[in-house]
Amino acid sequence: MFCVISPAVSLVSFSRYLLTAGAATCVDIALVQGLLSFDLLHHQQFLALAIMAGALAGMSVNFALLRRYVFSADSRPARQQFFSFIVISLTTLGLRLVVAYALVALFALPILAWIGLLPMPAAAERIAHLGSVGVVTIYSFLAHKHISFGGGVLNRFAGRATVVS
Repeated sequence: MFCVISPAVSLVSFSRYLLTAGAATCVDIALVQGLLSFDLLHHQQFLALAIMAGALAGMSVNFALLRRYVFSADSRPARQQFFSFIVISLTTLGLRLVVAYALVALFALPILAWIGLLPMPAAAERIAHLGSVGVVTIYSFLAHKHISFGGGVLNRFAGRATVVS
């Protein structure tokens, strides 16, 4: 059964999510952008490696921040909750990769070819990475709220995440 949450609580929790996940995303983006600065890593085949390294670094801080400042711990042991968090984070990573590569392909179209001419190494890959982070933010919030911190997949329909007051 779904419980109705007031829009104000949802806005507050989403705002907190944006701040805490934003801190983890800064770690992610700094690492990816740094890796793309190396000549070897600015080729498209290395984009996935750079994105995965950044995502894993961001995950290392994201769980603790979300659990402390956004969502209350559910009734499961922390180990099970962390496992749900990792599964959702990996699906988010997969979605980011799909979106990033789709954007790189889109930027290869003649009408957008000017992006590759920007005066920075791996311009299309950098912009694709930033775009993919933005696109998956709402999915990530909802999945973490309802699964990672909402009792897990098996308990998904029995309850919901509790927002920290």
